[in-house]
Amino acid sequence: MPVTVCPPDGALPLPDMAESYDAYFSSGLYQRRYPRPNRRTMRFLRAALPIGGRLLDYGAGEGRYCLALAREREAEVVAVDISPVARNHLTATVAEAGLAGRIAVVDASGTEYRRLVNGSGRFDAVLLGFGVLGHVAGRANRLALLKDLRGNLAPGGRLVLGLPNVRRRFRAAQAEAAVFPGLEPGDIRYNRDAGNDTIALFYHLYRREEIVAELAVAGFAIEHLTSESVLPEYAVTHRAIIGWIDDRLSGILPVDWGYGYLVVAVPRR
Repeated sequence: MPVTVCPPDGALPLPDMAESYDAYFSSGLYQRRYPRPNRRTMRFLRAALPIGGRLLDYGAGEGRYCLALAREREAEVVAVDISPVARNHLTATVAEAGLAGRIAVVDASGTEYRRLVNGSGRFDAVLLGFGVLGHVAGRANRLALLKDLRGNLAPGGRLVLGLPNVRRRFRAAQAEAAVFPGLEPGDIRYNRDAGNDTIALFYHLYRREEIVAELAVAGFAIEHLTSESVLPEYAVTHRAIIGWIDDRLSGILPVDWGYGYLVVAVPRR
């Protein structure tokens, strides 16, 4: 069942993330900032997803990961997003690419999601890519989502998770967060400038020990915990050579130097 996401108790109203991402995708800014997959994340996904396997892409956006994997791995994909604009864009792209038989695009709160993602343990890999979990407000809601997704993993299946590193992200917004009542440690509000519009967003930034603790509570064991990238995500997704260099650096530098964390986890037995 989809998880109902609510603001933390006592918090001021948080941005409506579906509306925020509708604006983000409508402006074209998201595609300009992140035009292609992060090669490091994609490599871990390829290792997790067998040829002809099943992928649940939760927070698929315009499909920068699931489109490639549907082609390369002949994967059967359920692509989930809360933004109607993103779903419409992805549905059109899927049709143009001739992948409608491989990729189902659904709303996390819709009946089609409940039909396809029903806790039956059918997915070989679940992707919560670049910061998707961090956009869920409230630790209880994030844990509920992780537990829900765990129930959809097949035996031997893997969760691939990208999380923002509190040490590297939004220092000014972290300082400002202290004035907002009801926010949990690590929560921030920030704005993204999209030309004529300002897009209000919520994020939860993670400490490494918090990742370990939350995944344990949700019933996961960590297989890999590494850097998602050292440079900002927009840098490594714009030029292939930068992505290649960053991938090498991410493998040798301390994990807490990462712009984000990349986690591969399996259901704990």
